[in-house]
Amino acid sequence: MGIPTKITQKIALALLLVAIALGLFLTWRNSYFKKYIIGLVYVPSSAFHEYVNEILIQKLHEDHDRFQIKTFTASSASFNLIQLNATCNEAIESDADLIICTGIRCAKGMVQMTKRRNSKKPVIFLGILDAVGNELVPSITHPGGHVTGIESNTLGHDLFNPIDLLFIVKPNVTKILLPYFASAEGTESITRLIEEKCKHYGISITLLPIDDINEVLPKTAGLISYYDTLMYIEGDVVSVCGPGLGKLASQHNVTMFAGSIDGIKDSALSYAADPACLADNAFEITKDILINKKNPGDIPVQQATVARNLIINTRLCKEQDLADIDIQKTINTIHHDERFALVRNHIIVN
Repeated sequence: MGIPTKITQKIALALLLVAIALGLFLTWRNSYFKKYIIGLVYVPSSAFHEYVNEILIQKLHEDHDRFQIKTFTASSASFNLIQLNATCNEAIESDADLIICTGIRCAKGMVQMTKRRNSKKPVIFLGILDAVGNELVPSITHPGGHVTGIESNTLGHDLFNPIDLLFIVKPNVTKILLPYFASAEGTESITRLIEEKCKHYGISITLLPIDDINEVLPKTAGLISYYDTLMYIEGDVVSVCGPGLGKLASQHNVTMFAGSIDGIKDSALSYAADPACLADNAFEITKDILINKKNPGDIPVQQATVARNLIINTRLCKEQDLADIDIQKTINTIHHDERFALVRNHIIVN
């Protein structure tokens, strides 16, 4: 009787181990293939927001059908705090397992709303500068709480002032008009650096402060005929008016130098970031939080190096005071000037 009992015990133990292994496998499988709901908070009228979220949506759809997407979009008037707060609140009240917000205004609105509502729903921000300074997280390395995200690396602007590129592409520039949003986070300092650079080279520049986004085009239209170049800065709220500014430039035979992807299609010149890598990083953090069960507060804020492209639109050059542009000379100058090493492989002529 002893031998059969031992065999029975071994069989029972083996079956128990198989059951445990099967249970663990089923738990892993259910977790791995669980359908998670991702809430995307962004402004579709912004080319930057739309571009990043299109890539992000594609990645989420392609990942084993594990993710369902809900969009919480605000109009271009999302700079109206009441309307933006309503959008953020809607995302928090939804059944989204995680929220990804694009741009500094959506990010600040979402973080403030989660505090107000005492929500612990994970939040990932992207497309912003200075997460600590903007009070999104208390620390880059240890964000804590339920919020983390991606900062855009501004290395290119640290090495050279973007207006230096304008001087190379349009060496005969004399008068520049630069509208900027008076309360835009992180951009006024760059406009002042541009102003100092222009004064150094004896070039006239007018900084046009904007208090209401609806004033950008009317105010610019009233002044543009006195200038030969119109430009705006990367990261400025004014960028949402990039297409309209470009059309004004064409009407007045003025060179448009766009600072973001919003204005690329309507500008003879642009030096703008390609933010595809931000979507890639946000996708990886999403999987870390939902699939790998990491705490958002334990995931350091990532520093993403965003490549910027100098784009020369030859068709628009003809109607924006650059009909005689010497593209080859421009490329050669950039290739021989060490300041623009980052630009050398990022020149697009179309």
